[in-house]
Amino acid sequence: MTIFTIVSYGLPAVWLIWMGIGSIKARRWARALLLVSSWIWLIVCGIGGFIMLAFMPGMYDQMTRRGLPQEMVVIMKYMVLGFMAVGCLIIPGAMVLFYGSRNVKATCEFRDPRIRWTDKCPLPVLAVSLMCGVGAGSMLSMGLYGWTVPFFGRILSGKAGAGVALVSMLLLGYAAWGTYRLSIKAWWCAVLLNTAWAISKGATFSCVNMRDFYEKMNFTHQQLEIMKQHGMSPYSTRVLFYGIWAFGCLGYLLYTRRYFTSPVIQGNGS
Repeated sequence: MTIFTIVSYGLPAVWLIWMGIGSIKARRWARALLLVSSWIWLIVCGIGGFIMLAFMPGMYDQMTRRGLPQEMVVIMKYMVLGFMAVGCLIIPGAMVLFYGSRNVKATCEFRDPRIRWTDKCPLPVLAVSLMCGVGAGSMLSMGLYGWTVPFFGRILSGKAGAGVALVSMLLLGYAAWGTYRLSIKAWWCAVLLNTAWAISKGATFSCVNMRDFYEKMNFTHQQLEIMKQHGMSPYSTRVLFYGIWAFGCLGYLLYTRRYFTSPVIQGNGS
């Protein structure tokens, strides 16, 4: 958990510092990457925040029944709402407006006249490439939890889970590089991977007890008890989140299909 927390906060910190330096220098690549990542940030956090808001009343009612003072529950409620408003809407929304501005685009093009690698790929496709790349890297984090993965109604761990995770990482890496190069094969790879993972998670979490899943991830008994006391996410919440995410990703992939063209087959002139 400590290693995962350090990596989870450390990598975004490095990213933001790198992007900040690029922004100060008015680099084209920094504007493109920040615009794309800000849109992803806004949409993902917006979906997560919407789902969380739907289940917040029940969560706070449970806290009250457990004896937590009403005043403390109200303070926690407004703190969470404030954090969500700032972190999920205001900051990414402001970044989208700023880096999407024509003036900022013109400034970067004037201060950085060289054609950069981000200019060679449409921004909507660059978002797909970036998400696939992040997904490929995140597969390595499963090693911290015993390589536990949901797999079409089963929970795999150990060598079997590692095999699935590493194959997925290679395919996502191929999809990231190939979509950047506007390869239709890589686009199909991304579509099929998204569909396969959605079906796999839906089939697994519809019949697997979440406590069993967390036990496979090497959570300690104390951690499991804390999660039980605060209430594990219900099945309906998980289905809603995975469903929105899967259909959202698939819809966006279908939207980017216009940027991919099938390879031209050269004939023999006959």
